[in-house]
Amino acid sequence: MAGVMRKGPHSTFPATAHSSLAGLAWPGLASQLSTHLMALLYQLEQSQWWTAGQLSRHQLRQLAPLVQHALNTVPHYREHRRAWGIGGKWKLTAQSFAASLPILTRAEAQERGAALHAASLPKGHGETGDIFTSGSTGRPLRTLKTGLAEIMWQAVTLREFLWHRDLRLKLAVITMDEDEQAGYPDGAQYENWSAIAAQTFVTGPSCVLHVSTKIHQQVEWLLRMKPDYLFTRAGNAQALAQHCLRENIEFPFLRQVITFSDLLRSEARAVCREAWGVPVVDMYSAAEVGYIALQCPDSENYHIQSESVYVEILDEAGRRCAPGEVGQVIVTPLHNFAMPLLRYASGDLAEVGECACGRCLPALRRIIGRTRSVLALPNGEHVFPELQDLLIDLPMVRQFQILRRERESLDVKLVVARELTEGEAALLERELQTRFHYPFRLKISYHDELARSPSGKFHDFKDVYGGGDGDGDGG
Repeated sequence: MAGVMRKGPHSTFPATAHSSLAGLAWPGLASQLSTHLMALLYQLEQSQWWTAGQLSRHQLRQLAPLVQHALNTVPHYREHRRAWGIGGKWKLTAQSFAASLPILTRAEAQERGAALHAASLPKGHGETGDIFTSGSTGRPLRTLKTGLAEIMWQAVTLREFLWHRDLRLKLAVITMDEDEQAGYPDGAQYENWSAIAAQTFVTGPSCVLHVSTKIHQQVEWLLRMKPDYLFTRAGNAQALAQHCLRENIEFPFLRQVITFSDLLRSEARAVCREAWGVPVVDMYSAAEVGYIALQCPDSENYHIQSESVYVEILDEAGRRCAPGEVGQVIVTPLHNFAMPLLRYASGDLAEVGECACGRCLPALRRIIGRTRSVLALPNGEHVFPELQDLLIDLPMVRQFQILRRERESLDVKLVVARELTEGEAALLERELQTRFHYPFRLKISYHDELARSPSGKFHDFKDVYGGGDGDGDGG
């Protein structure tokens, strides 16, 4: 079946490999980068069926050089290793890793900054680049990432494609995009799904629209584009489906919705199926650590991507959670030697699950993280706010939360290293007015910390005035 990898010793890639050689259409002969990706995908095809013991042994094989590199070259770890009791003969095991290395919080990662950067890199790990993310709890963070970490991200991206869909069909993407051509009404049009996918496999076309486009315009654009698959943020997908139900609009061409970034709620899955009759496939990732878990091809469980991250789900006492228990998500990316984040807690919570699909990649039943409302403008139009890089020019802000309680204004709650100047406050106001398509006034307040809602979710934006989701306002 096209688009799905089969279990067994003779499994083959279902998609047609792209050829980088002029005049050779088939069989495909890949470029050097694509050859590396194919090699990784072949290994991922095998390792998803390994036993839990096999996965654990190989994770520790990779964790060992990463930890040693961090202890030797990263100031934060080098400065503390003696206090942590890590000497020259320290032996890494799953138990010693958890017992010796403390959890690194997002706030600590913000504050330590360059002290978490490695002084040198192993040969062949590629160039480093920086990433800015607002994260799952409204805390902005700038991190470094190597070429090796990037290629692992790309390999897991291709695994997700192959697990869930036919690459020959049409993909629509509604997300934040720097391409000026991605604006409404036309969006951007491409002959393939992405540069990496196109270098590795033959794919169908794609079209891209910026997520800040008003909801009714997104719907109109999708009706014109007629994609087989829609990739967008979870909250935006829910808003689109709700609009289509209100207006009795159908998408008979759509086969699947793919969501990322925001918390995917059960009601979002339900409304997409009610509006369009299609399933939702979700993924759990964070820019600073990469993919954490992908939805199982055979169920709504999530499989931790053990080949690229070492994940611990811990209860309040620091013990590993059993199936059915909820705990904080602690992640160690296994391949980013530029800024090792050992036992990193982003602030998300997850429930440990079990999966009957045959894959021994650990399972999560649900993720509890960031959630966001759609904004109802005073003229009745709806907008899904994009806040990913909102604070890139305001590094003094440690965490933010935006609530709309009144028709013409926004309450902006900030945790800061210092208060904003008048000019910085004006910059934030202009940026939000642009993103929200309305001249809202800001009411800025400063706080020591920002609370989650009673259910454990964190609302980085909520439209209380225009109608919330009944989960509390986090304030």
